[in-house]
Amino acid sequence: MKKISLLLVVLVASLGLFAQTQQTLAFFSFNALDSAPNTQTLIMADGGLLEDAVLYLNGTNGSSEWAPATELNSFLGSTINLYGDATNGRDLAIRNTSANNKSMVFKLSTTGFQGLVLTYAYRRSGTGFNSCVWSYSTDGVNFTTVETKNYTASISPHQLETVDMSGVANLNEQAVVYIKLTVDGCSSSSGNNRIDNVQFNAYPGGPDVYPPHVTSVNVTASNQVTLLFNEDLSPTSVMDFSNYSFDNGSTVSTVAGSGNLVVVTVAPAFTNGAPFNMFVQDVEDLAGNVMLPDTFALMYGIPDEFMCADIATLRSKLDFTGQSGSIQDTVEYELTGSVIVTATAAYNNQKVLQDETGAILVYDQNNVLGSLEVGDEISGIYCKLTNYWGFLELVPTRPYEHLVGYFQDVDPLVITLSQLNDNDYMIEHQAELIELDNVTITSTGNFAKLNRYDLSQAGVTAPALYPYFQDADYLTQPIPTGVEQNITGVNFATSKIGSSNFDFRYYIVPRFISDMTAMTSVPDYGKMQISVYPNPTVDVVRWNNCVATSAEIYDINGKKVAEQSVQNDNMVSLHGLSAGSYFLRLLNDNEVVGTAKIVKR
Repeated sequence: MKKISLLLVVLVASLGLFAQTQQTLAFFSFNALDSAPNTQTLIMADGGLLEDAVLYLNGTNGSSEWAPATELNSFLGSTINLYGDATNGRDLAIRNTSANNKSMVFKLSTTGFQGLVLTYAYRRSGTGFNSCVWSYSTDGVNFTTVETKNYTASISPHQLETVDMSGVANLNEQAVVYIKLTVDGCSSSSGNNRIDNVQFNAYPGGPDVYPPHVTSVNVTASNQVTLLFNEDLSPTSVMDFSNYSFDNGSTVSTVAGSGNLVVVTVAPAFTNGAPFNMFVQDVEDLAGNVMLPDTFALMYGIPDEFMCADIATLRSKLDFTGQSGSIQDTVEYELTGSVIVTATAAYNNQKVLQDETGAILVYDQNNVLGSLEVGDEISGIYCKLTNYWGFLELVPTRPYEHLVGYFQDVDPLVITLSQLNDNDYMIEHQAELIELDNVTITSTGNFAKLNRYDLSQAGVTAPALYPYFQDADYLTQPIPTGVEQNITGVNFATSKIGSSNFDFRYYIVPRFISDMTAMTSVPDYGKMQISVYPNPTVDVVRWNNCVATSAEIYDINGKKVAEQSVQNDNMVSLHGLSAGSYFLRLLNDNEVVGTAKIVKR
């Protein structure tokens, strides 16, 4: 009888452990915050088990020193993620380009607790911080990244966000932990992100009695699914094929795993664009806890209706005209046809892509497409679309599939200044490469980013030149005022309505000095083109069927960067030049006999 009683006690105790739920260690409602310029930089938690949890924005405990007047504010809060009897009040807003790369730090204790999870309400303006990096520390000095959240569109109203740190063993049972949020990518002084109702939740400490769970699952190849769990797993359990199944006829052929990562390979491969379900069950953690069965709705590739052969087809997928806000489509498209890069900018890794049917601006803040240069031709681009106040933008979602070639030319569309002020005409050619001939710049001074400059042509004057690319090489240079010239650039035409900023909405955006003939004397590279090899190259290029005595090398802006004599080996060295695109001009006794475009890697 005593043995039975003891067994019941053990069983009840075990059930009690498994039945435990997360408890709120600290809650920040921000309801007591003041608006700018008096927003507090040290904020105490006003709920939860801990009385001394603090948020620092004052430069201590690993945080940055925030300016209350220009970088902090407080607005109407949210009902999302409220705790206890708290009511909707205020939120905390961080703002301004001056706060890029700044950090705020929460300090709390996890003594007696494990499996920390952070939840909060979140909101973002269209020009707010697009990168939010969450990291942790136990000493307030050395921080380790847990998760990076990236945003490409505005978020309004607030939405619920979660940072799952339950698999970070270093955060369990700690007298002090520091949780840091570092932000970047704000693009205007009014751009802001807001957080509200921040909760730090955890399970009671003791033995690990909590089952593992999947934190993310992605189809990473036509026959492969990658799963990430919240904690390290039992290797034996991971390798059990019966723990993974599919409803589309695919069966498991191999499983690989390490720590909390599991890669499942199947046969036959998934059908492009066809949705399917993956079932995961019975996977164990290192303590022998078994996960609860979970189902994931997945898809490989893109459905046929979201495949676009050219830019015109892609642009037709989202109505961007006449919009007075920022709208992001949730659909992922694939642009299958090849396109040519016609412009690049370091700011948010912007690029412009063009084919025979149209052009589109690429907003690539996470550098998904990697390093591309003007003239590169690529294909197989996965993306979503964003209407940013009447300007259609492509947001890449995966790396492009194919590099088709280099040095591809796009002939600009030659238009008049009158056509540049024609709404329907310019929207039809949005983002395309355009050219204005025989125009003069009537504005004076030096070029500055995001300023407008007056152009004149055949009796028509308009504020039509706009340095939108913020790293262009002509910025700060003197404006060639009153000089008749030809100007090439990107068509920045927006159908934005209700704008109080600019009354003129159609601009030509020069990419570099060589786009304005009055500012450079770039050699004519289009004549006598020859083939050189290897191209791209690391150090030298060679050629055949061309006799030359000297060679000149120019950068993409027309500046001569090297000059050397040519021997009988028909070879030119690029030693000492940085990686990038260049133009080679070969001469025989001062007569041009050949030109080529080359890339140094």
